[in-house]
Amino acid sequence: MPDNEGVKDTLESIVIALILAFVFRAFIVEAFVIPTGSMAPTLYGAHGTIICEDCGVEFAYGLKDLADNRRIEPVRARNRAVCPNCNHGNTNLAVNDEQRNREKGDRILVLKWPFDIGGKWLAPARWDVVVFKDPADGVTNFIKRLIGVPNEVLQIVDGDVYTVPVSELSERAQTVLEEMRHRKYLLRTKQLRGAIGGLPRDVLDELDEKMTIARKTPAAQKSLWFRAYDHDYPPQTLAPNQPRWRVARGDASGWDTSSRRVRFDDRGVSADYIELSGKRIEAGCAYNVRGNPGPLVLDARVRFVLTPLNDEGALRLRLEKHGRIFWATIRMDGEVSLAESTEAPDLSAPVMARKKLSPFVPGRSVEVSVENLDYRLALYVGGDEVLSSSDDRDSPAYYGPDLDMLRRGRFKASSPHRLYAEGGTFDLTHLVVEHDAYYYHDPKYRALAMSWAPPGGWASPESPILLRGHEYFMLGDNTSASKDSRLWDQVGAHLEDRGEAFQLGTVPRDQLIGKAFFVYWPSGHKLRWLPRIGDWNWAIIPDVGRMRWIR
Repeated sequence: MPDNEGVKDTLESIVIALILAFVFRAFIVEAFVIPTGSMAPTLYGAHGTIICEDCGVEFAYGLKDLADNRRIEPVRARNRAVCPNCNHGNTNLAVNDEQRNREKGDRILVLKWPFDIGGKWLAPARWDVVVFKDPADGVTNFIKRLIGVPNEVLQIVDGDVYTVPVSELSERAQTVLEEMRHRKYLLRTKQLRGAIGGLPRDVLDELDEKMTIARKTPAAQKSLWFRAYDHDYPPQTLAPNQPRWRVARGDASGWDTSSRRVRFDDRGVSADYIELSGKRIEAGCAYNVRGNPGPLVLDARVRFVLTPLNDEGALRLRLEKHGRIFWATIRMDGEVSLAESTEAPDLSAPVMARKKLSPFVPGRSVEVSVENLDYRLALYVGGDEVLSSSDDRDSPAYYGPDLDMLRRGRFKASSPHRLYAEGGTFDLTHLVVEHDAYYYHDPKYRALAMSWAPPGGWASPESPILLRGHEYFMLGDNTSASKDSRLWDQVGAHLEDRGEAFQLGTVPRDQLIGKAFFVYWPSGHKLRWLPRIGDWNWAIIPDVGRMRWIR
């Protein structure tokens, strides 16, 4: 009898454990696998990795994105994985061949209970990376970044996300936007023929006045800085299309960029500078391999470690966006400033912001970074923000967008990033240029199957989207190769019967699964000496160094 009781207790324990596991998976945390590259390089789908033959940077490239019908075929031996750092087209077939280097997508953990509970602090938030059901079938799990939240109007212009709460719009604007949303439904259900059309001039003017940039959270922004050029990995070939810090004054210059340690030693040359040449910074992603380069990205960060070798002189960083030229000045006596002026560093130009820090100490290194991001300038010294521009139009530090100009695409050419110096001697190490994520609408694509949709898809500059109280808008970080809210053109049976309650380009609240928070199993290290069996590539040793929080 006691033996029977023991067996019974064991079976009960196993059943309870299984029930708890199912409950945990259903309501608390669930594991998912990233299927495609729409979130690259934040998260990887099926991919290969390569070490650039020219500069030595390791990067990932996508092998096949089944969800994006613009991707025609997987990577073959004839394709080149273009290095995101030095632009070199790699041809190392041993690692550029799908069969020999195929890696699975990242395995992630998704928190489900916060979305189930909801409330002010646990509800889905802008810039979260979320998992949800594909509106086209209600079965496939998609993962994107949540960009638009309920009860707002959203528009993507020049790479940035602009929003305004519906409650802040006039009754006239609300009525027109609601009519556009209703017309979209009638066109989708073929109750109406024609095109979606645009907004009246007065409504666009109101949106221009009231919309503001939805800036990323610091955690999200950390993931959305993408490397443009890292001088710790300079190209060896130096082809015309490869980046380099070019000395402007030749032999007369005090700059030496021939090694990873960039040095300036004053020779009395006026306006002595170096500039990053040979680098067209685009919205495309190296992960895509086969194109989709995208437009120029002008939101950038330049960071380096500054080591002054004496207590004299000044360093000036020049950033430009749409013809506006900004200067961040760091003097060795501790004075720092931000200013907007002309082509040359005009010391008499009005200063936007100024501050006096402790003098820089010769021989003591300090981290410095300057960013022009989402129409906000900021200077960081030693990891701390010491100066920034302002959103206040009455402030001398004001810096903001002209939405009407941006929507019309009236952009001026911008010069490369430059570093000026005068007086003193400096060493710059770990000199890196990064660019921000850039969301945009390619006019070649509409919401794919719908000729009446706006060019580029939903929330384009000409066609803002009205998000109702239960609707969310999603974008992939790999903006040039992500079929996301901008381009959705199908409605699954699970949403079709909702009628007008469902809007193309959105995800209803009840279709959200949870927030992705951790990559628990990146593609592992392979055991090359083991024989290959089918798709099994023996990547069984966990790559602990790539386990990471998702932001």
